[in-house]
Amino acid sequence: MKSSYAMEKSIVVDHLSFTGHIKGVSFTIQKSEVVGLIGPHDSGKTMLMRIITGLVESTSGFVSVLEFDPFLKSPDFLKQISFLNGQKNQLLKSSPPIETLEITKEIYGLSEREFSKNLRELTQYINDPRLLDALIYKPKVILLDEPNLDLESIYEYNNKNESTTLLATEKIDNLINFARRVIIMDKGQILFDGALDEVITKFAKEKVIKAKLSSEIDAKSVGEIGTVKSYTYPYLCVSASRSTVSLAAAEMIQNLPIINLTIDELSIEEIIHNMKA
Repeated sequence: MKSSYAMEKSIVVDHLSFTGHIKGVSFTIQKSEVVGLIGPHDSGKTMLMRIITGLVESTSGFVSVLEFDPFLKSPDFLKQISFLNGQKNQLLKSSPPIETLEITKEIYGLSEREFSKNLRELTQYINDPRLLDALIYKPKVILLDEPNLDLESIYEYNNKNESTTLLATEKIDNLINFARRVIIMDKGQILFDGALDEVITKFAKEKVIKAKLSSEIDAKSVGEIGTVKSYTYPYLCVSASRSTVSLAAAEMIQNLPIINLTIDELSIEEIIHNMKA
C-alpha cells in the first residue's frame, strides 16, 4: 500500500546523469506544484525532460514519476502524463480537431461519458485544440518543453485537477504569474532551485526595454533614461531597474522616434551571469 507521504511526490529525480548532457541532477516535485525548468540552449533541460517522459534512459541515477519508472513505459504511467513540446502535431494539421480528439479518446480508453464530461469541462476555459487533445484524458502530470501554448489555461487546469506541471523554457518571462518555483540549469547542472521571487529580487533587478526607431539617434542622449545595452540602428536596447522601467519606457516614447517598444525580463544567460558574479 502506498503511503500518503509517497503519494505526494509526483516527480523524483536523484543524482541523475546522462553522458555529455546531465551531471548528477536531483530534485523532487510535489503533487499540484507548478515548476519552471529554465536554462540556456544546450543547458541539459530538454534531455532531462526526455528522460522524465521515458523517451531516453539515463546513464545513471534514479527517476520516478507517479512512482513509475518512465522508461518502462507502463500503460498505467502513460495514461497519467502528457508531454507537449514546441513541435506542431502533424495529425492536428491534417485532421479536424474533433477527429483528433476521437482518436485520443480511443487511445486512452475513455468511455463516451468520460469523454463528453471532460470535453465539456475543458472547453469552458480552453480553446486551443492542441491543449484539449493533450488534456482530454485528465493527466496527472503535464510536461511542457518550450510550448507555444496558453499557459494561463494550463495553470487553471492544474488548479482544478491538482495536477503537477513542469515547464522547460529559455525565457523567464514565460514563468511570471505561472510558476512560484524555478529550477535553473546550466551546463547540465542545477544552479538554483527555489522561489522565482528570489531569482527576480537577487539576480534580475533590471528589466530590458527593446525599441525599434524610425530614425537614427545619439545613443548618449538615452543615458539619463537608462543604461544602453546595445544600439544598432534601428534597434535600441536599454536596461532600467524594475521600479523605474515603466517611467523609462514612457520617457523613451515621448523623446525618441520609436516605432514600437517592448519591456522584457533579462535573458537567462544574463541571470546566470549575475548568479555567478
